[in-house]
Amino acid sequence: MQRVTALTLLRYKHWMDAGMLSAIAETDARRFRAEHREMLRLMYHMHATGMLIRANLKGEAPSRPNIRPRRPPEQAVLVPCMLACSGWFIEYAAGMTAEAWDRPIIYQRREEKMAQTSPLSLIEQVILHGTRHRGAVSWLIKACGIQPPQDVVSHFLRKQLTSFDTRG
Repeated sequence: MQRVTALTLLRYKHWMDAGMLSAIAETDARRFRAEHREMLRLMYHMHATGMLIRANLKGEAPSRPNIRPRRPPEQAVLVPCMLACSGWFIEYAAGMTAEAWDRPIIYQRREEKMAQTSPLSLIEQVILHGTRHRGAVSWLIKACGIQPPQDVVSHFLRKQLTSFDTRG
């Protein structure tokens, strides 16, 4: 994956996460309690995984959040934290030099083993990890009677080009 592609897909991820969180907020949490809880659990799982990867990219010891909690955080807490984390990835990727993308880094895996990879590989994990989970969240949103956001990359790219054309 090239830098510009990774950066575009990180922006897509941020856009889709925001769309999913917004659609979840529209669901009737009382009527669809189990579905609402599962949607938040899946979104938190994506966020917690992103936080682990972010810590590895920063060279910090991961905080070891529970990536599969029995009870997800409240939506009011999750939304700003999740969007801030995905925004961090965009800023990180945008500021990286070409050489830094493939520079080996050593990090501690979740099971405490040490591993070596590149920042690009970790960023690819962030991009791809949530794809399956957003698909499941879309199904749950639809089951609650709400139209899920259109999660097509070409739709995102068209919106980006349209907003670029109007700015400039």
